[in-house]
Amino acid sequence: LYERAALAVSQAGHEAYVPHSSTDPERAAALSPEAVYDSDMKAIHRSDAVLAFLNEPSLGVGAEIAICARESIPVLGLCALRTEVSRFALGCLLAGNGRMIRYRAWAQAEQAIANFLAELQLRQPGRDGTGKTEL
Repeated sequence: LYERAALAVSQAGHEAYVPHSSTDPERAAALSPEAVYDSDMKAIHRSDAVLAFLNEPSLGVGAEIAICARESIPVLGLCALRTEVSRFALGCLLAGNGRMIRYRAWAQAEQAIANFLAELQLRQPGRDGTGKTEL
């Protein structure tokens, strides 16, 4: 799922940061919790936008949404159509000017990602379309 989203971000002319590619609990088991936090925080603050997958409950993604809301970083929340999402996480997403998209098929999620990134570029005149998006 994350790799497919990263491909959609790349196809829209942006660079994707996929946290598990550098801080995966198995491949990067030697990293301390502080190092994982530091890596993720740096990526969030370098990002022009964040994609948050809400298909499964995650303390990490909830924290990332809250950080983005506080820092005014646009977030696109994505989840399958019938997924239950925490009201707090959804409220945080929406209060932070984020957006929630529920998709039936992956093609709908890909289109939502492309639309979100295109709108983001329109809101930031003069951008060259090379911003980073965290997944």
